[in-house]
Amino acid sequence: MLADECAPSHAESLTQSLGYAHGYADEIRHMLDEGNLDSERAAQLVQAIHNMILVALDDLYELDDIQQEMDAVEEMQGLTDEELFSAITCPPFGL
Repeated sequence: MLADECAPSHAESLTQSLGYAHGYADEIRHMLDEGNLDSERAAQLVQAIHNMILVALDDLYELDDIQQEMDAVEEMQGLTDEELFSAITCPPFGL
């Protein structure tokens, strides 16, 4: 199943992105602790944190989509043949 193949890579990418963001935040914290704030470097780090959070959100959304697919498959596996046929051929109520 595609979901099983993609999930680990998205989870790894999410972990890496958040790790980079954490490292950049630590660098800002160290600058502040030392009272040695380089405003240009701090701005670069803030932008880098922002970028890593956006990358992490993309991976998080992908993982959520994968989970929804897995939930749908699990739900379909519990249906009888008649229920499955009806789910495929009959439009949902309200359409």
